[in-house]
Amino acid sequence: MRRTRSGSWTAGVLLLAATSACGVPTGGSPDPIPAAEVPAELASPSSPATATSSAPARLDQPRVHLLTEEGALVARGRSVPDGPLRDRLDDLLADLAAGPSPAELTDRLSTALRPDTTLSLAGLSGSTVTIDLDGTAEAPTGRESQRAVAQIVLTATSLPGIESVLLTRDGQSVEAPLPTGALTSRPLTAADYSPLLTTAAAPTS
Repeated sequence: MRRTRSGSWTAGVLLLAATSACGVPTGGSPDPIPAAEVPAELASPSSPATATSSAPARLDQPRVHLLTEEGALVARGRSVPDGPLRDRLDDLLADLAAGPSPAELTDRLSTALRPDTTLSLAGLSGSTVTIDLDGTAEAPTGRESQRAVAQIVLTATSLPGIESVLLTRDGQSVEAPLPTGALTSRPLTAADYSPLLTTAAAPTS
C-alpha cells in the first residue's frame, strides 16, 4: 500500500510540473463530464488490494517452530506418520530437537534449544502432555529460555488433541518462563507464547 500511494503521489507531482511547464491555462471553472462518458473503472473504483502471503501456514499440518534472525518464532510444517498421538508427538519433538533443516538454515532460521537437548514424552493426561528436557549442556537463560520453551509448547500444541504442556527436567518439575518474564509451573498453552510469534504468515516446507 505504501508503495502504491508513493507512486501515485510522485506521478501527480510530475504531471503538475509538466502541465505548468507547457503553459496549460489554469483559470476558469472545470466543466463537468457527463456520467455516460466516465469509464466504468473510474466511476466505481475497486478497493485497494491487500498484501497476502505467497505461502500461508497450513493449520492442518504438524509444525515445528523456529527462530528468525529477529528472534520471532515462525512455523514450519513437518510430515509426521499417521499413528497414535504419543508416537506422532515423539516424532515431532525429535524433529524440533534436530533443529532447522538445510533449507531452513538457508532461510537463516535457527533454534534456541541446545544441540544436545533431548525432548522426551514423559506423560499424556487428557489434552495435557508432560515433556522432559534432558541434555548435558547448560539450559538457556533469559530471553533465549523464553524462546526455547515457546518452541516446545507451540510445536507440541500444533498436534490436534494437545492443548497444554508441562515441562520437567531429568524428571523434576521446572518453572517455565513466560514472555512477561514471570515463572510458572502451571500447564503452558500456545496462547501464552503468541506474543513471540511473527505477524507474517509462515510458509510450510
